[in-house]
Amino acid sequence: MKGMSLLKQLEINWFVPGPVPVDDEILKAMVHQPCYHRSSDMHSLLEGINQNLQWLFKTKNSVFISTSSASAVMEASLRNLVGNRALCVINGSFGQLWQKMARSNGIQAASVYFELGKEADPEKIAKELQSRHYDVVTVVHTESSTGVQNPLEAIAAVVRLYPDTLLVVDAVSSFLTTPIDVDVLGIDVCITASQKGLALPPGLAIFSVSERALRRAARIENRGYYLDFLRFRDYYKLSETPNTPSVNLLYALAVRLEGLRRSGVGAEIRRCEEMAETCREWAKQRFALFPDERFAASALTVIKNVKSVSIPELNQFLRPRGFQIADGYAELKSQTFRIGHMGAVTKEKLTTLLDAIDSFLKEKKLL
Repeated sequence: MKGMSLLKQLEINWFVPGPVPVDDEILKAMVHQPCYHRSSDMHSLLEGINQNLQWLFKTKNSVFISTSSASAVMEASLRNLVGNRALCVINGSFGQLWQKMARSNGIQAASVYFELGKEADPEKIAKELQSRHYDVVTVVHTESSTGVQNPLEAIAAVVRLYPDTLLVVDAVSSFLTTPIDVDVLGIDVCITASQKGLALPPGLAIFSVSERALRRAARIENRGYYLDFLRFRDYYKLSETPNTPSVNLLYALAVRLEGLRRSGVGAEIRRCEEMAETCREWAKQRFALFPDERFAASALTVIKNVKSVSIPELNQFLRPRGFQIADGYAELKSQTFRIGHMGAVTKEKLTTLLDAIDSFLKEKKLL
């Protein structure tokens, strides 16, 4: 009975930056016996997945799958690609994470800082690249701690002026919430994860790696073992993964990719953008947006808590009604709150959530 009670508690509509809600069709795809990961069945499964991932990333590059968090691949990118120095673009907690990872691995990491809630300025990045050589530039496309979507196209154009500098992008929260064309932008490593726009359970990191990035990795001596990009390349050619994967998550990924082929990426992105517009309009009327609206992300809305609402108390109110939102992240805790609209979220449920928050505000005489 206690187990049933716990499962009942978990039947919540999570409007958070991730993990996101997952369609029943995807969950059902996981309810099969896992096949042997070196079998012909796995080869066939991965051949289809790999082709669809190249289509989804809009790239001719290899797209690898790791049974890990995206953070593991962020760290691996630094270990595989940096022989001397990295430049980290920072305007939030996840940009800061790149620098922490680099330094914890003994890698020199300079930074270009921007105010929280503000977008990264390509001109400032350009000035830093003019001052010295960097092996890589790391960028968070959608900074989910602040709700800012950085101008990736303009940043990529700047980095392309430096042929020996690789562009590594954290697209974890932006992937499938806004257009990304890996080859057009010249992204060397583009990282996403299963539990955001892809609308799968957590557990997979998915990342494209350019040929010049692989050539760079071949020159790096101590790039690690588990997430060695060259091992991923060698097993990719065999339609395998270098390590035992989460087979059942691969079943789910295959179904999700087939669904995207049918519906189209554009429809998925438009759906996310429409929900973001709905949420932003509500936020401006009830509170205030934290980021500059011109650079507000489609993946989530970060709202300035101008009414000093207790977010834990608000969530206590929302939970019996079947909803949960996220408090502000790190130093923005209590100052902001976050509503995610990625994954299997519908506009109808989003509207119901916003109505429920209105009810809370009325009860507190704040509306």
